[in-house]
Amino acid sequence: MLIVGELINSTRRQIQPLLEARDGGAIVDLARRQIASGAHLVDINCATLMENEVECLAWAIQIIQEATDARISVDSPNPLALRRGLKAVRGKAMLDSINLEHERWTGFLPVVREFRPEVVALCMDDQGIPTTAEGKLALATRLVEGLTGAGIPPEDIYIDPLVFPVATDSGCVRVFLEALGLIKRRFPEVRTICGLSNVSFGLPHRSQINQVFLVLCLAHGMDAFILDPLDRRMMANLTTAQMLLGQDEFCQQYLGAVRAGKFDFLKPRRA
Repeated sequence: MLIVGELINSTRRQIQPLLEARDGGAIVDLARRQIASGAHLVDINCATLMENEVECLAWAIQIIQEATDARISVDSPNPLALRRGLKAVRGKAMLDSINLEHERWTGFLPVVREFRPEVVALCMDDQGIPTTAEGKLALATRLVEGLTGAGIPPEDIYIDPLVFPVATDSGCVRVFLEALGLIKRRFPEVRTICGLSNVSFGLPHRSQINQVFLVLCLAHGMDAFILDPLDRRMMANLTTAQMLLGQDEFCQQYLGAVRAGKFDFLKPRRA
C-alpha cells in the first residue's frame, strides 16, 4: 500500500501564504509530520501561485529533500513546472497527473519520456470523465498503452478511475468500484490509486465519508491513496482494514501501530 500525503498544496488556504512567503520551516515541518504519520511520498502543488509556480515548486522540493528523506510527488498542470520540479527531485519521483485531454497528454508525454517517473494517470479525456465502468476501462486501456509506449513500465503506472461526488451522483461509488475491478483484471501489473476527498465534496462530515470510501476501495484491491495522513482515524482505519483483508501477516503492522501509540486517540476518557 502506497500513501501519498496531500497537504502541501497551494489550493489549501492555509498553505498558499506559506508558499508565497517561502516559509521553509513550516513547509518542512508539514512534510516531516506527513512522513511520520505514514506517508511514503509527499505531494507538492504550487499551481495557484501562477507565474511564481515554477520557481516555488523547485524551491519546495529542494528544501524538503535537504531536510528529510521523503520521496516527492510533483503535482502541476503546467509542463514547464513539472519539468523543473522533476529535475530537482533526487531519486524516483512521481508525476501527478496526466490524462487524455489532448493538451495535457501532448504537453506532458515528452516530460514523462525524459524523466521516467511513476505516473498518476486519470481516466479523463476531452469528453470528460466517463460515467460507466466500461467507459473508465476504455480510457485506462488508452492510458496504459500510451504510457508503456513512452517507456513507463506497468508497475510505475497508477490509474485513477476518478470518482464523482456522491452528492451529485448516488451511484458513482458503485461504478467506481466496478471500474477498479475491471482495470485490475485487465492490467494486473498496473497499480491503482485514488484521491479520496472528491467523493465527499459538498457534504457534511466529509472525513467520515472518506474513511468508509477508503475501506471499500481497499476491499476492491486499491493499491495507493492520496490522502491526509494526519487524519489519525483515517490511518487507523487503513491499518485495521489491511489486517482484516489479510494484508498484514500475523497482525504485525496493526500491533506495531498500537504499540507506537497510533490508536491512543481511541482510548476512552477518564471520568
